[in-house]
Amino acid sequence: MRKEVDIDKICTTLDKLTLDTLTLMEEHVQLKLNLENSMNDGILNLAKTRYIVGQNNISSLQLPAEDSPEIEAIAVIHSEEDEKLGYRTHDLEIIKKSENTSKIQDPLKWFGVLLPQNLHMAQNRFKQALVWIGEIANVQSRLNYNCNKLKGLRQLKNDSVKTE
Repeated sequence: MRKEVDIDKICTTLDKLTLDTLTLMEEHVQLKLNLENSMNDGILNLAKTRYIVGQNNISSLQLPAEDSPEIEAIAVIHSEEDEKLGYRTHDLEIIKKSENTSKIQDPLKWFGVLLPQNLHMAQNRFKQALVWIGEIANVQSRLNYNCNKLKGLRQLKNDSVKTE
């Protein structure tokens, strides 16, 4: 009788975990679609900008060298192992401008002063893509955790059934 209760608990946990995994898969697909839309919009706005101001005015030639003091990250992703939950979480931190970053100018200024609105929209869409990427990483971590837990519970269930 004790084995049946344990197997019932394992089966119930497997069912809940499977439903949670399916929900996470749906969320993962939706986030990937959001990322794709954001990247496509950014690329389209960048192409419109190049069409408006000329392809020679918006190109890699306007970018500073990699070791230039003008280049600084606008976002940092912090990754932490959650001991209680058992999977990694990723948090996106947008770095705010402070007095020590005042020498760093807006990357859009590299391309001139009077810029089309499309370039600003492209920048915003690419920033939004960073947020989607952080959320996708979190969902993938939870999916991996659920899959590992499902695998362990299936093995435990199979071992319990074999011993009967």
